[in-house]
Amino acid sequence: MSDLDPTSGPVRFFTADHRRCDEIWARVEAAADAADAGALRTQFGAFEAALRQHLEIEERVLFPAFEAATGMRGGPTQVMRMEHTQMRSLLDRMAKAAADGDADGVVDTGDTLLMLIQQHNLKEEGMLYPMCERALGGAAWQPIGAEIAGSFRA
Repeated sequence: MSDLDPTSGPVRFFTADHRRCDEIWARVEAAADAADAGALRTQFGAFEAALRQHLEIEERVLFPAFEAATGMRGGPTQVMRMEHTQMRSLLDRMAKAAADGDADGVVDTGDTLLMLIQQHNLKEEGMLYPMCERALGGAAWQPIGAEIAGSFRA
C-alpha cells in the first residue's frame, strides 16, 4: 500500500500528500530559477491544484468526520480552516503573478506561503492527524478513505 493511498489512514495519507505538494513546489522554484515562464505557469498550476485539492479534502471530508467522531467543532479544525483561508489568498496572488509571467512575484509570495505551510503542517502532522487516527482509525477509516479515493488526483 502506497503512503499516498487514501485508504492508508489519515497520518500516512495526509503526510504523504504534504510531501507531494512540497515536491511540486520544488519544480516551481526550478522553473523560476531557469526563467522559464511556460514551465513556471505549468508547474505553478500543478502546485496550486495539488494544494487546493489537499485543503478541500481536509475541509470536506477529514475535518467533518473528526468533528462528528469527537464532538470538537472548534479548536484544531477551526484553526486549520483559518490557515487554509490565508493559504488560498496567497495562492490567488501567486496565480496572478504566474499568469503575468512574474517569476519573482510567484517565488516571493511563495516564500510567505511556505512559511505558513511549514508551521501548519507541523501542527497537522504532530497533533491533528494523530488525533484523527485515534478517532477515525481502523474500520472507521474505511468509508472515509474510500470517499477521499473517489475524488483524489495524484
